[in-house]
Amino acid sequence: MSLLSGVSIHAWVQENQIKTETGAPLDFRKHMFLFDPYRDTSAKIVANKAAQIGWTTLSLLKSAWVAKHRKLDIIYSMPSSADAKVLVGGKLNRIIAQNPVLQGYTADKDSVEQKNFGDNMIYYRGSWTEREALSVSADLIVNDEYDRSNINILEQYESRLQHSKFQWQWIFSNPSVPGIGVDKFFQLSDQKHWFIHCPSCKKEQYLDWPDSIDVELKQFVCKLCHAILSDDDRRRGRWVQKFKGREWSGYWVPLLLAPWMPASKIIEYHNGKTEEYFHNFVLGKPYAGSGNKVTEDVIFRNLTDKINDQSGRIVIGVDTGIDIRYVIGNEQGLFYYGQCKDYDELDKYLKRWENAVMVIDQGGDIIGSRKLREKYPGRVFLCHYSVDRKTMQLIRWGENDEYGNVIVDRNRVIQLVIDELADKRLPLQGSRSDWHDYWLHWSHIYRVAEEDALGVMRYKWMRSDRDDWVHATCYFRVGMDRFAGGMADILGTDPVLQFPEAPEIQPNQTIKVKHNFVYEREYED
Repeated sequence: MSLLSGVSIHAWVQENQIKTETGAPLDFRKHMFLFDPYRDTSAKIVANKAAQIGWTTLSLLKSAWVAKHRKLDIIYSMPSSADAKVLVGGKLNRIIAQNPVLQGYTADKDSVEQKNFGDNMIYYRGSWTEREALSVSADLIVNDEYDRSNINILEQYESRLQHSKFQWQWIFSNPSVPGIGVDKFFQLSDQKHWFIHCPSCKKEQYLDWPDSIDVELKQFVCKLCHAILSDDDRRRGRWVQKFKGREWSGYWVPLLLAPWMPASKIIEYHNGKTEEYFHNFVLGKPYAGSGNKVTEDVIFRNLTDKINDQSGRIVIGVDTGIDIRYVIGNEQGLFYYGQCKDYDELDKYLKRWENAVMVIDQGGDIIGSRKLREKYPGRVFLCHYSVDRKTMQLIRWGENDEYGNVIVDRNRVIQLVIDELADKRLPLQGSRSDWHDYWLHWSHIYRVAEEDALGVMRYKWMRSDRDDWVHATCYFRVGMDRFAGGMADILGTDPVLQFPEAPEIQPNQTIKVKHNFVYEREYED
């Protein structure tokens, strides 16, 4: 192998006649827009891309070349471990089988989860368990399908770069909503667009929908003079930076610039798919659909100054983690939300309302939550997010050996709560300022669309930042599903942490105090 192959990936591709997984030569004649991204070894690279554009093949080959010749250890992440196994088994292993040079890099003992490329390693991981994120360190993180991944785990992957002198990160994905996920990084980049030259008016431009397609003629056209553009016109272009001097090298890669994709097919996608699908998967653009974000109005339209008398069954929803966040309410709505560091505060709430029930996240802290369930059997339930494939129930309460557990379809229950908020069916006692921090957690979630193997669109709620009170509210809603209508006594006047001090009150007297909390005491004669 020549020294040039260790310096230039294109020399390496040419010298070794690199092939795709199908055995076809890697061809830049139809993929000229990928020529520069292949050789771009910037530390920070981001791509807002359409589906089926060739970027995953680029990323697999490029990461293998970088591991071998730049001596970088790499973590290559996919949304789930199953996705990572499909990527490696169905694509990467086939690419290796087609290319003797790659076979020479790897070893027989390499597995689906990790492969040596020369003296360095690439780990192929999912993004839904902490174990996968915390077990190895790296010089480069490659995040494939960033917007369909667990952002919390991706942040932990990023922490694996701390001890590297390189600290490279490459992110690419079909985008979801503006300013979230991959689009957040693209907005920080130089935002390169693929500019082509119109042979008629001699002007440069980038292709976009709908200006670059004549729907009646079903042809690509110049946005300026409306002359028809050939496939070769679209093929021959150059990347042009919108901004200079930015840390991130960014590419917008819509399906419009693929010369093998006719205008008729783009029109077919537009007419036959949802606007969300068309923007995310065809145009490679984020889409601000009304159902993809939770607006302030959706939350604050539920505000009420009516005092919640704290009667009936009190339900506490708890999301665990480094900080424990919770909401408290009943059939009249939510009257309090807060956070704490340990379970003593939650214990005091269960003592305060002796018939209160608590639905608590089972995954954030497996010790504290289970101790609380043991102490309060029949009142504390562990919530497991999982699709019940046997019954397809939204909520299924465990029985017999599973008693004390509840299985919930995550995305469906989040959507249910959002729909109820939109319909003003979850009163929030207090003002906008009282519930501002609570609203911020709802502002951090966004919905993405995925097309399954049968072509059916599925929706998943993802997060861009803290969303603990979102899940606490979902757990509250799960508890209300079973226990709404039960009766609970309101116990004595000793304050609970973060509750206001209870004033001195007379027998059988109910008064209003700060934060609109109600305290009752009944004295025996």
